[in-house]
Amino acid sequence: MTKILRFIFALFIPFALNAADTDYTPEIQSIKDSFVSIMQQYKEGKIDEAKTATQNAYFGHFENIEAAIRVNLGQKKAYSMESKFGKIRKAIIAKKSVEEIQAIMDDLNKEMDEVLPVINTGHKLVGEYSDPKNADAAQTAKAPEASQATAQPASIAAIEPHWQVVYNDIKTALSAAAAAYEKGDKDAAKQQINNKAKFELYRNTKLEEAIRRFIDGGQGIDGDIQKRMGSAIIAINNDVAADVLKSNLEELDALIYENVAKLPMDSGSLATNVVLPDSAEDEAATDFAPVVANIKAKIAEAIKLYAAKDVDKAMSDAQDIYFDEFEGSGMENKVGAIDVGLKTKIEGNFGEVVALMKAGVSVERLQQAADNLGANLDAALEKTSGSSSPWALFVYALTVILREGFEALIIVAAVVAYLLKTGNEKRMSIVYSSLGVAVVLSFVMAWIMNLIFAGAAGQKREVMEGAVMLIAVGLLFYVGFWLLSNAGAKKWSKYIQSHVSESISAGSAKALWWTVFLAVFREGAETVLFYQALIFDAKDSAGYSMIALGFVVGLVVLLVTYYVFKIFAIKIPIKLFFLVTSAIIFYMSIVFVGKGLMEFVEGKIFVPTKIEGFPTIEWLGIYPYYESLIPQAIMVAALIIGVIIMKNKQAKEA
Repeated sequence: MTKILRFIFALFIPFALNAADTDYTPEIQSIKDSFVSIMQQYKEGKIDEAKTATQNAYFGHFENIEAAIRVNLGQKKAYSMESKFGKIRKAIIAKKSVEEIQAIMDDLNKEMDEVLPVINTGHKLVGEYSDPKNADAAQTAKAPEASQATAQPASIAAIEPHWQVVYNDIKTALSAAAAAYEKGDKDAAKQQINNKAKFELYRNTKLEEAIRRFIDGGQGIDGDIQKRMGSAIIAINNDVAADVLKSNLEELDALIYENVAKLPMDSGSLATNVVLPDSAEDEAATDFAPVVANIKAKIAEAIKLYAAKDVDKAMSDAQDIYFDEFEGSGMENKVGAIDVGLKTKIEGNFGEVVALMKAGVSVERLQQAADNLGANLDAALEKTSGSSSPWALFVYALTVILREGFEALIIVAAVVAYLLKTGNEKRMSIVYSSLGVAVVLSFVMAWIMNLIFAGAAGQKREVMEGAVMLIAVGLLFYVGFWLLSNAGAKKWSKYIQSHVSESISAGSAKALWWTVFLAVFREGAETVLFYQALIFDAKDSAGYSMIALGFVVGLVVLLVTYYVFKIFAIKIPIKLFFLVTSAIIFYMSIVFVGKGLMEFVEGKIFVPTKIEGFPTIEWLGIYPYYESLIPQAIMVAALIIGVIIMKNKQAKEA
């Protein structure tokens, strides 16, 4: 047991945060200088330049001091100051008076002056775990490398708000434990570590589960954290020196902070029993300005790598930015719920950047693609800024269900109309069962995307969506040819006359079932995620009610459209019906090929080869890449050859 304890206490993670000799004065002065420049630009009517400069002030300078503010003054203070950058930017967009914008800047300048002395002389985490019974010996036997603390990076991404609150509370509990032990109150110290930090905060908030699920090697890290907590209790029981316990707890604090900072933004949905400060909750839900700034800065870094001939690393980093920032922050789903066309453009922009890197284009051409991405991100930021009104939530909810529902509705209604038109009313269970299963599995898949896929959820989701689309292509092509081959056949007129409703073979029935299932399932999971983004954006019961109303109204519209389509289809002559239906199905199969392969690109399965000057036609699923165009061309050729063969066959049967 002694050897085990010695090993546990000997574990060391070098880590230092906000060392006492760190001087944040230049960063704060740079922010103040930026404010002067921003106001000058605003007075000259340079709105876009002022907005960009505000973002740069936040990302380029404030983020370098944000971590120090969080640790020394708390999460609420950090978010309060961070939110003022968002307020400045929104005031610029709204063209508020110079005096109003200057007042926000002056208030933030005052706060920075107040926090500067604290963060310059504040929190420092150093020390080394040691065997409590041999503390003095351990202190004198430090290895040179173990005595060197590794500094926290100056600029880090914002920590997910829920876990930041939990970390702050754990830090407070550990500090209270050290203080209680120093005063001789061993029971109070153990209670703060075991009851408060370990069970109430680390486990019950599910921070433990988040670390295990969302971080590489998370199980080992979680085990290390809990072992250190247990070792601290043993150290107290063994009457370790107060300064040794304090050092051990500070390193435990550092270990927790290091891993909390790695948790992705979407991991906060796992948190329980965590209450966000009002300002943090509002800003986290509505302001994606830091996300956009991060994307632009990281794309710029990827371009630098590309210019330095490190192409593979540049391509990998550019693809990771999509998942880590645009998707991981929740911005993708929020944009998709509001404007799916813009979301698709942004996805295409990311793919274009990577494809151009693969093609070895000039840095100038690559920068042009990055500028296009930035412009679309700015447009998305405008659409997602601020909390949505209840009426806006209604419109978004209605748009989502109509947009995602119509595409699936076409195939479902076509199958239903076919069954009715050919006297197969008794086989309607094909549609009902496949539709029901698809809806249920859509919710299940959305849940899996959120909880099971962990840090790589975005990438795996894209691959899954691409696979579903390509599987659907095979079924759609089969059903399309099946309908087309019978469009002019004499057996259908005989069939209609005899009303033999059981003439659909088992194989054909399965094909129709899977066709309906994939049509609904392909849209369903994404629809659930879009509605989740809208629900997160709602602030009160009025917002939730309007989302529900938009969903219900959309369903009613879809149902009415479905019945109109079905009635109209039944009245069409059977040959024309088969021709029109098969044409729709072939069109959708070609679209699915293009979109499915683009999902594979986004899922990092392969990097596409761009055809310069070739247009993007989204409604046709046409993208300027060889990898998508060649399979689509093969499908068109197969369709033409198939039609010719069927025509010749039908001519011989006539």
